[in-house]
Amino acid sequence: HRARSRHLPGRRLTGRPLKTAPENPFWDYSLAVYARPGVAGACLALQDRLGLDVNVLLFCCWAGQRGRALSADELEGLMAAVGPWHEGVVKPLRAVRRWLKDQDTAPGAAAEALRQEVKTRELEAERIEQQLLAETLPLGAGSPAVALAAANLKVYMGIRGVRGGAADTADLAALLAGAFEGLAPAESVRLLARATR
Repeated sequence: HRARSRHLPGRRLTGRPLKTAPENPFWDYSLAVYARPGVAGACLALQDRLGLDVNVLLFCCWAGQRGRALSADELEGLMAAVGPWHEGVVKPLRAVRRWLKDQDTAPGAAAEALRQEVKTRELEAERIEQQLLAETLPLGAGSPAVALAAANLKVYMGIRGVRGGAADTADLAALLAGAFEGLAPAESVRLLARATR
């Protein structure tokens, strides 16, 4: 039983258990931000076009919301912590869900039911990844600072070797505007431009 439990979802890949408490302020924050106009489309575009991890993008904004600048070393540590889970679980589930959605010949109702089940599992895998991020680098409360969130996003893109064109800047600006309600898109673009200096 002990050997089997090491492989249950919700546990670190090292075998050390994740916190089992359902409270995860980062997850709650991410759900709220992702539901705001323009954010989901921007995040998915950055994911599909540049290969960025949406959970890490959201963590960059969460850190800014907590008044925290992220160093390149911290972001690399976060990426290393969630990389195996993201590559081994999140991405394969996403690929299966998308494949099922694109099939015209699959048995209708049965295939759709399966796709919805995979979608539910994918969302749970995302939640576990976010829990890993939050536990790898716990962030205390601080004063929200959109400039720090913009800088965090730029550090993440730099680590990933992404220079960012006009479309990328527009999507990052949409994410920032959603993460910090009331922020004008033009101001988001200006903050991102300043963060590159």
